[in-house]
Amino acid sequence: MFAAMWQRTFLYQVWKRDRLLASFFVLFILGQLFFTYKGVENTPFFHFGMYSAPYHEQPSYPVYRIEVGHAQVRSGSFYDQQREVVYNTLAAYDGLQQLHWQDSLDRVISHRFSGTTAERLRAALLNNSRMDTPYQKWLFSYIADMRMIEDPTLTASRATVSYQADGTLHTDSTHTLFTLRND
Repeated sequence: MFAAMWQRTFLYQVWKRDRLLASFFVLFILGQLFFTYKGVENTPFFHFGMYSAPYHEQPSYPVYRIEVGHAQVRSGSFYDQQREVVYNTLAAYDGLQQLHWQDSLDRVISHRFSGTTAERLRAALLNNSRMDTPYQKWLFSYIADMRMIEDPTLTASRATVSYQADGTLHTDSTHTLFTLRND
């Protein structure tokens, strides 16, 4: 009975016609099973926790403010994709600043690789303090490409806000991430 079921499968049909291609499929399936077992999330196979993990209430939330010249850039002035690029990279930049440029990806590299492979991956993938000014200039040019500006100054800041019992927002603190004059 199992043999009859096996002979009706796609994999068996491929095996009969092209053993190299079937071997590739089997290796891919085994590799994906290994990654799933190890808990590695990779496209296009995502894990339950990626979309269904509980989201816990936080005492405060970061809110980023960008000014070009002396005018505040409203997040609604971006297309959705542009807003994600701007604010996600700004949040990553802020996180790196808070960690004194110790990229959290370094722990993953150290856990999975060693020797020259780990060093090459660190050089190719990790962010460091040398990327501070190039990121600021990139962000300025990315935002400036979308609007006419008179004063070539970019200021990015983070406000930490919390919700009050009546549902209003309270600004707990503000911090300027950087100011760039791009002449």
